[in-house]
Amino acid sequence: MRRAEPGSLRGFAVAALALIIAGCAASATPTPAPSVAPAPTTSTPAQSPTGSAPASLPASPAASPLVPIDTSLLASLPAMVGGQQVNEVPEIEAELASDPSLAQNASSLAVALGINMATGDFAYVAVIQLKPLVFTNAFFSSWRQSYDQSACTQSSGLKSTGSTTIAGRQVFLGTCVGGALTYHVHLPAPDRLISVTSVGPAHFGQLVLEGLRP
Repeated sequence: MRRAEPGSLRGFAVAALALIIAGCAASATPTPAPSVAPAPTTSTPAQSPTGSAPASLPASPAASPLVPIDTSLLASLPAMVGGQQVNEVPEIEAELASDPSLAQNASSLAVALGINMATGDFAYVAVIQLKPLVFTNAFFSSWRQSYDQSACTQSSGLKSTGSTTIAGRQVFLGTCVGGALTYHVHLPAPDRLISVTSVGPAHFGQLVLEGLRP
């Protein structure tokens, strides 16, 4: 099975950023693996909890998705984090689903956002259903590296990486210099990747993973 070439999914991260955080611009440089990360910010994001696009951004033209959007993937996420609803974000899904490189690795995707508009705490969650035989430890390592580098571009760069256990699952962590966090987990039975970017002291990203359903 052909996999994405190095740096081929940079637009995936940029599209997510543009629709989550109004007024911020993603600075994308080539990296060696797929990335689905939005660049975080410590200021209050302008994305509404219902997933509507910021008023300043024009609606994207309709296009047939290359990667099917499967909202049932979000059933594994908790309905709420920190008292805030975790909602599907269709505008971001539509942008990401049109990426031809992602289609080489993913059979479906879904995107959700839990956000406290008053405090700026948020968790952006990408759930990726992988195609058969795509996942390897090397693939997952490259995925995390590219995601973390992209997610930290607006948070002064990547500071460190590590791993921990959350709710009995191995979780890989990324810490940005500016304080944003990333989380990555592979769910073997459904062969899914869940990657999260989290901003704020409420640690919404950790709460998402603590509340994952089987």
